[in-house]
Amino acid sequence: MFVEKWMSRDPVTVPPQTTISAAALQMSQHKFRHLLVVEESSKGKKLVGLLSKYDIARAFPKNLNPFSPEVTEDTVAEPISTIMVRNVVTVEPSCALEEAARIFRARRINAMPVVRAGNLVGIITESDIFDALLNMTGANSRGVKLVLESNDVKTTLALIAQLTEQHRLHLLDASSFHDHISENKVFSAFHFSTRPNEQFIQLLCTRGYRIVKLG
Repeated sequence: MFVEKWMSRDPVTVPPQTTISAAALQMSQHKFRHLLVVEESSKGKKLVGLLSKYDIARAFPKNLNPFSPEVTEDTVAEPISTIMVRNVVTVEPSCALEEAARIFRARRINAMPVVRAGNLVGIITESDIFDALLNMTGANSRGVKLVLESNDVKTTLALIAQLTEQHRLHLLDASSFHDHISENKVFSAFHFSTRPNEQFIQLLCTRGYRIVKLG
């Protein structure tokens, strides 16, 4: 899976001359935690900075909540170019989701602009990564999940494919991962549209598989 499939396209942006309080109003209106700062041209939107709620809060007087109703566009008249982050961590649309997740963790950030050929095309957040994970594991889908513990992936996948065909089951998705504690153990998760019958389950037990979850 790639960033392009899960990013928010055409995100709200502001120019660098926007006042700090006007940016605060934008964040309040849209309930954003970040704003992307761009310079627009005939070639597209060039990303020049990133602004967070924390940057806004630090720029306001200590006795004034930047996201309160009494704030106007001119309350803090300095431009956001004076407080925005300029060296922004970005990814390309073709970046794998797992690589984006690694960057989030390594850099301790929770949002990244997505750029193509120097122009802004979207933004991806930690929440988008979580949504993708839930989708890939079938967590939000109806059906029955079967999780098996085994010693390898290939044999398990081959057996499940064979049994699924024999018992005329509809396999929605499958995923496998190594146990982070015991590296010689593999967990394989299979998501079926209906519950496998007892014969199906008994065959797995006969082959030595440990059923971690069924339901």
